[in-house]
Amino acid sequence: MAVEKVKKLSIVIHRSAEERVLDLIQSLGCCELIESSGSERVEAHGTLRRLQDVDDALADVRFVLRFLEPHFSDPDSALARALGKRPSVNLEELETLLGERGVRNLAGVFRDRERRLSEIRSEVGRCTGLLKLLEKLHGFPYSLSILTRGTERVRGMLGSLPKDSIDAFQSDIAEETGSLGEVLVFGGGEKKDKDALVALFFPADSAKRVEETLGAFAFSRIELPAELSDSVENEQQRLAALLEELGAEERALLHMIDTDAEELVPDMRKLSDYLTVLRSRLDTLVRGERTEQVVISKVWCPESRVPDVKKVLFPFETEMELLTEDPDPSDSPPTVLSNPGWVHPFEPLTKLYGAPSYGGVDPTTFMAPFFFVFFGMCLGDGGYGLIMAGLLLYALRKFPITGETKKFFVLLFLGGVSTVFVGMLTGTWMGNMIDAFPFLSALKPLKDKMMVLDPMNDPITFLGISLALGVVQILFGLCIALAENLRKGEYLAGVGDQGGWLLLLVGLLLLGAGTQDLLSPAFVSLAKGMSLLGALILVVTQGREKPGVAGKAISGMLSLYNVTSYLGDILSYSRLLALGLASAAIAMIVNMLATLVWDIPYVGWALALLIFFGGHAFSLAVNILGAFIHSLRLQYVEFFSKFFSAGGRAINPLRYETRYVSICKDPE
Repeated sequence: MAVEKVKKLSIVIHRSAEERVLDLIQSLGCCELIESSGSERVEAHGTLRRLQDVDDALADVRFVLRFLEPHFSDPDSALARALGKRPSVNLEELETLLGERGVRNLAGVFRDRERRLSEIRSEVGRCTGLLKLLEKLHGFPYSLSILTRGTERVRGMLGSLPKDSIDAFQSDIAEETGSLGEVLVFGGGEKKDKDALVALFFPADSAKRVEETLGAFAFSRIELPAELSDSVENEQQRLAALLEELGAEERALLHMIDTDAEELVPDMRKLSDYLTVLRSRLDTLVRGERTEQVVISKVWCPESRVPDVKKVLFPFETEMELLTEDPDPSDSPPTVLSNPGWVHPFEPLTKLYGAPSYGGVDPTTFMAPFFFVFFGMCLGDGGYGLIMAGLLLYALRKFPITGETKKFFVLLFLGGVSTVFVGMLTGTWMGNMIDAFPFLSALKPLKDKMMVLDPMNDPITFLGISLALGVVQILFGLCIALAENLRKGEYLAGVGDQGGWLLLLVGLLLLGAGTQDLLSPAFVSLAKGMSLLGALILVVTQGREKPGVAGKAISGMLSLYNVTSYLGDILSYSRLLALGLASAAIAMIVNMLATLVWDIPYVGWALALLIFFGGHAFSLAVNILGAFIHSLRLQYVEFFSKFFSAGGRAINPLRYETRYVSICKDPE
């Protein structure tokens, strides 16, 4: 399908209705803002101030959410939320909620609580550290004030010292202080302790000499807070009581936060989405061209949605004017994919590769049937397909999945359906499960009746089917490129770049079939003629950009070597066989291991169940990933390269972008 045409809409709005009009445009979710390039315009001071207010409110709401969400018990699981389970609200409810909640005051309250919690935890850590230190000072004979403040004539000091230096340290201190000095050693009794606590007391007038002595040892001073002035035992009791008070305050504060979280988190989530939507709208207004009385917003809109825009803006026809025009050659319009409903699930695959250029080819419709078949051939197991399709169908029915996520889930569901058909035709149901387990023998006649091909015993036929599909897709890609060149009026490129190769490749394929006596002599002659004509066209046209007759001829002759590239592309489709055999082989190995351990006494049945379910779960996950990647690779590398190049950008419309709620027009 071709990329949908877009229109450039210029919406001239009187300033009294600017936000209401943009609200309606945003609700449609189909118009992309065109950045204004005008240098002379009136700045939207009022709108800028409002935008700043919204930014501030959004920052406050996000802070409250960040603070409260760890304390909130969400009624919905993370999986349910990820899959789109959200409450529905309308903008009027959200606007009322914003006025009721007083976001700035709430943020101030919780910033104070966060600060107090931080202070409490810091104080708890400090008190705990002091208690551990005081435990080591058990038996200290004096009040701790002698270490923290000293007396008029005596100074005290606490520190740590390597145990092997204690004797020398005591000796040197005794020389400096004589009988007026004292050294007390605490701890260090265990072998793992390399250091010991040392309390040192000395006359105030010898402080300088003592400091010089300490410099000769690896003495690490420990500063005690001035609040420690009583005995060790009394200070331990005081600190324990203080820790109890802090713990009680923290628990009370956390209980308040838990209670507030249950009440406020749902509302804060709603306000976060509302303010995000409002900010997007105001930002659009700010970036539009503006005069004293009007704002001019220019947007890209898909042609099919222009009537919707006109209809929704009809009530404002006296306050605005809507101008419609086609894109100019200098414009860079966005790409809008427009496909039948059955193709929509495959659109994410095209977007992964890159959006088509505006006016170019949308490859989604052409790719969809091939990807559907290739995925089924790569996974290839009917049992796996049933499990995959069943799980995805359950998720699609249980959860309100929307947007690109829904498309991707439907895509994988279709892949499961394709796999069931391939498994039915190849007789592969979780490997050889029906044949391996006797209690399933009743299903064997039905399985055999549906089976058309056994790839494990006849891989050559399956390989032939894979390569034949490759030939079809590659030739189809060349036909698409030929049609596109003819549509654009580039007849020489179409005939030379695609027509020549189509004649040559089809002719060579028919000649190959003729060598197997599959064609009559007349068809063989026709094939020779097609091959020669195709080669002649390539020789004449492929060097057309080279200078000189000789350069053109040589380049044209060398282009025939590219037939090996097409051969390599066709051989790439052998991966359909390889992955299909791999999934079947892994499943068969899992079944074999399960049957081997079943007869082990007592635990055999448990081991067999573990191997069976664990092995098949692993095989299913790995082979789904492989089937998806390799089927996609065939589209991107072998198919797209023949006719498609991504040079566009996907449309990014102004819309309701929400994370926690779904915005509806009317309350539910």
